Amino acid sequence: MCQAEVGSQLRQLENGVSENDSLALSELAAELLQLPCRGQRLTTRAAFLLGDSALAEVRCNLTVPDGTFAVQESQRITGIEDHAVATGANVAVSCQNDASAARLNFQVKDTEATLETRVRFLTSDAIRVLIAPKFQPRMLGQGAQSIPTLSLTTPHIARYTTLAHDSNPLHVDKAAAQAAGFRDLIAPGMLLCALAEMAVVHGNPQAKIHDLRARFLSPALVNTSVQVVVSQTSTTKSRVFVVSDAHDILAIVDIFTDA
Repeated sequence: MCQAEVGSQLRQLENGVSENDSLALSELAAELLQLPCRGQRLTTRAAFLLGDSALAEVRCNLTVPDGTFAVQESQRITGIEDHAVATGANVAVSCQNDASAARLNFQVKDTEATLETRVRFLTSDAIRVLIAPKFQPRMLGQGAQSIPTLSLTTPHIARYTTLAHDSNPLHVDKAAAQAAGFRDLIAPGMLLCALAEMAVVHGNPQAKIHDLRARFLSPALVNTSVQVVVSQTSTTKSRVFVVSDAHDILAIVDIFTDA
């Protein structure tokens, strides 16, 4: 299988992530969870860097092979501070991809900020037979809290994809989503991460998140609501399950905070 790699190329961000976009993400997550928005700068805003014009060449290396569709598998975001996502920040970028998957890594120079995105390229037949794991109460620790969201409508999804410059047609084109084997549009995985992060911050407003690790197990369809279940596994780690009404696990998000 042929593998291509773009290794450690240095790019200078042309746009970065603006204060307005950071606030818009917080407002969207808070609205969906029906929580007050306190102007939090969510770590997940770092995903917006994928749309920076300085990285257009890198994004070209993530072109979906013919006959497949890009489905996000996992995400890790570490050490994000304001200066790491600002215009002019220097980012070392590496990309590995083949016919089945791609991995994109960002490392902001002279900081601890990193961003790793993993994507699988699946055929529509493979997507149709995917089976989501079921959520079980035994997965939770003591004192777990569950927060339901509003319905993830098309306008909600469009607000996120506009902020993130996310052009994946599975989020915006119903015909493309159905051709891929989904019943309808699917919500971006990083929107689910934003909901998980907002739920953790709501439970502990003083928490400073320094590491987020997500695995995406099943799609969240448009016009459905989800449950965001926060279980604290230690003083510095929360495990968040994003769960459908049918008890399918859509995503598991581990969020690490300062003690």
